[in-house]
Amino acid sequence: MDLFNIRAVEVTKLAMDGLLKRQDAISANTANAMTDDYQRKDVAFEDQLRDIIEKDEIRKDIRMKNSMYNPASANAPQRLTREHALFLKQTDYDSSFKPEVLRDYSQIDYGNGNNVCIEEEMMDMAKTGSKYTVLSTVQSKMLSNLANIVRGGGN
Repeated sequence: MDLFNIRAVEVTKLAMDGLLKRQDAISANTANAMTDDYQRKDVAFEDQLRDIIEKDEIRKDIRMKNSMYNPASANAPQRLTREHALFLKQTDYDSSFKPEVLRDYSQIDYGNGNNVCIEEEMMDMAKTGSKYTVLSTVQSKMLSNLANIVRGGGN
């Protein structure tokens, strides 16, 4: 186990970035609830986060298999291939994470070509804010635990 799990900090940061972008879209939707022909926006990023986490799990498995490589043993796993080595180096989370702003073209029409339901936007805003709060608490706890370790404290 890593003393400091960089992946967890990076993934929570990316999730918080995606949630912030979603809050921006919800704010725009709310501000334009009475604007003629406005189509609501949403932000999709969860599948990208899952993909990043899955790739990290694969990297972890490759590292584990490589650490068990023993050319003297007939039953040892294969040596690390060039493709695997290149894959292991690809850990730049920010370059592969791009929350996507989507327009909702649903046919709900409130008489002016607008499809924003203010009540749903308020619920989405509360839900998104709660998720952001949870993630910031988790990240704060991780960093607090690391600070305790550095100071020599125990928990």
